[in-house]
Amino acid sequence: MLNEKKSTPIALEDLKEGMICSQTICDNRGMILIGRGIKLTKAYIQGLQKFKVSVIDIQDESQEEVTENLPVLKAKAQECVNSITGLIEDIDKYRTVKISKNASRIEQVLYSVLEKSSIQDFLEAERQNEVLYKHSLRTTILSIIMGINAGYNFLNLEYLAMGALLHDCGMGRFFKEDNEAHSFLGFLKIRNNAELDMIVAMICLQHHERFDGSGFPFQFKKTEIIEFARLVAVADHYDRLLMQQFTPREAVFDVLSGGGTLFDKTMVELFSSTMA
Repeated sequence: MLNEKKSTPIALEDLKEGMICSQTICDNRGMILIGRGIKLTKAYIQGLQKFKVSVIDIQDESQEEVTENLPVLKAKAQECVNSITGLIEDIDKYRTVKISKNASRIEQVLYSVLEKSSIQDFLEAERQNEVLYKHSLRTTILSIIMGINAGYNFLNLEYLAMGALLHDCGMGRFFKEDNEAHSFLGFLKIRNNAELDMIVAMICLQHHERFDGSGFPFQFKKTEIIEFARLVAVADHYDRLLMQQFTPREAVFDVLSGGGTLFDKTMVELFSSTMA
């Protein structure tokens, strides 16, 4: 495991603009108020005050990194970038998912995620085959659309996209529908990379849990499953059905029929709102 950056707990009243948060802080829904590695602004500090966060971990100044220069995209990240426009066009071609008006924002979120060195390094280490990585990208695109419709801000869309992009990393190099171990294996892989956040790992762990407790690996149910994972579960299931040669119409009805049992009804309604 990579070494964690050193940090110091700082009381809310002592926070200053420019300090770097070394933890991800969420509200009671699991929505991200501020992410690890993000510099505090006046708006962020006010948000923490609003939610009565009393103490947060601040990265030691000696550990601060220069982030102005974006990394050159490594091979796998560049491959993903090259695929995005074509995949968005393919999804739009079905005339099932309402995607056109949000295409530029979807690309913006994905590019932002793929520029992160932690994501690039992980993608390089976890080479996936063509079928698996295209599935991961399509699931990410649909998850972002749902997140946009849910009103998520850009920070939350980024974390959602990271989790969706890596949700099947436990599969290894081969896509197997019956591989029930992959959620936990993927969780372990992500947790062994100190640069990737626990929220991302939890999406990977829980995307096959089901709202009624019938999923895997731990039979979590309802709000025991984090909101991002409940959302990705719907997007992942829809794309898996298309891979099994369901028509888009058949896949939509299958997802809708699972509302309140397999899937969070709120997420199914959100999914329905993305349909043309």
